Amino acid sequence: MVVGTMNRNVLDFKAVDNRICILRIETKFHNQSCINVHAATEGKGEVEDVTSHQIMKEVYDICLLNDIKVLAVDLNANIRQEED
Repeated sequence: MVVGTMNRNVLDFKAVDNRICILRIETKFHNQSCINVHAATEGKGEVEDVTSHQIMKEVYDICLLNDIKVLAVDLNANIRQEED
């Protein structure tokens, strides 16, 4: 989430799918590409695991070479409901 005066520094935002997004921001010396990845571990098979890693590599590769890349990755996320 970008708030306040940082909002004017946002160059681009792309939601690749419901688990991966890219936020590109302008900084004083370099631009930054912030890649956020959430990969749930429940119910995934080996094929889905390979596909998600391939998508992450493609997302990383589409970022410009001179950008600083910041990865926020949660590959071991467990989705569950809290019990009272």
